[in-house]
Amino acid sequence: MARLPDAQSTLAVVERIASAPTAPYHERQVIRAIESELRTLGIATNLDAYGQLHARTHRGNAAHAFALVAHTDHPAFDITSARGREGRARVLGGFYEQLFAREVRVTVHDDDGGDPFGAVLDDWTRAPDVDHNSLGNCRIRADRELRAGQFAVIDIPSLEARGDELRLRAADDLALCAVIVLAFAALKDDGRPHDVHAVFTRAEETGLYGARLVAEDGLVPRECVVVSLEASRALATARPGAGVVVRPGDIYNTFSNDGEKFLRVGRERLAAAGIPTQRALLTGGTCESSAFVRMGWTTTAIALPNVNYHNMADDSDEFVPEIVRLSDLRGAVALLVEAAAAGAADEDESWWPDVRRVPEHIRTLMRGRQ
Repeated sequence: MARLPDAQSTLAVVERIASAPTAPYHERQVIRAIESELRTLGIATNLDAYGQLHARTHRGNAAHAFALVAHTDHPAFDITSARGREGRARVLGGFYEQLFAREVRVTVHDDDGGDPFGAVLDDWTRAPDVDHNSLGNCRIRADRELRAGQFAVIDIPSLEARGDELRLRAADDLALCAVIVLAFAALKDDGRPHDVHAVFTRAEETGLYGARLVAEDGLVPRECVVVSLEASRALATARPGAGVVVRPGDIYNTFSNDGEKFLRVGRERLAAAGIPTQRALLTGGTCESSAFVRMGWTTTAIALPNVNYHNMADDSDEFVPEIVRLSDLRGAVALLVEAAAAGAADEDESWWPDVRRVPEHIRTLMRGRQ
């Protein structure tokens, strides 16, 4: 019977990972936090040539292996020049111009940690940079001396739990990095065969770069079913609190039925346990499965419905927390565990054996009724 992870333990893992500041090309602190969680579970990790974290858990013989992919960055700011306490900060990722009509409070960080300090962004300058998915840059004025190479994140709490609502600075995609860690923890205690790889990628927000490098260089086994995990824009067809979403495609690409079928088996098992799930085409953006499906990989995806996607609300001109539901997140963990077991056993959905072949008496009937 499918089961949910413990709520308090789940929240603790999410908090430890989501507390790390991150930006495209500045993901080191998040990767260290994830590595620490996996080390506690006794799971070995390694970094690829691009600084991306890999892990694997397996038991027995699995007919199909999975590769769970989640990104460790979130839109933020790269300090490109500095003189004393003032400089310029380039937007990295999908923050929109209208949010810079007023001063923006941020905190400044170094890649290796240290004490963050406050700063203010203003003097928005439009300067599109396609390679970095950037619309422009701002002046930054800080409480301490700045240096080029530091990065800044919006100054809102990393996590606030309000009942089932989790308000995060970066639900996209740190909440789903936590889901992978929690799925690995659950699989370690699951006696069924499974073979699950994980890749925690970088620079998704600027161009799916990390995932594209994994696909181009074959950094996970080619036979794996690739599963992208996202906190994607909530839609009328993908409602917060109604369960994790099985995602057959994004705004540009359709994913693979041969991959999704194991998630659908998982959905049946969760339904039997009274755990809700959803299935919807999520057109709010492009996810990392697109980096793989376009190169011929078997792919699928899941997502948490994300309110205030990229910290933007329809009724506000200020940065706000992203909001996902703890219940959806726990359901995502349970779904991945059941899908991994279903893939290992090469199981079909309950209805499929009944329709795999047309019964012989129907063939005969139709031949006789031409």
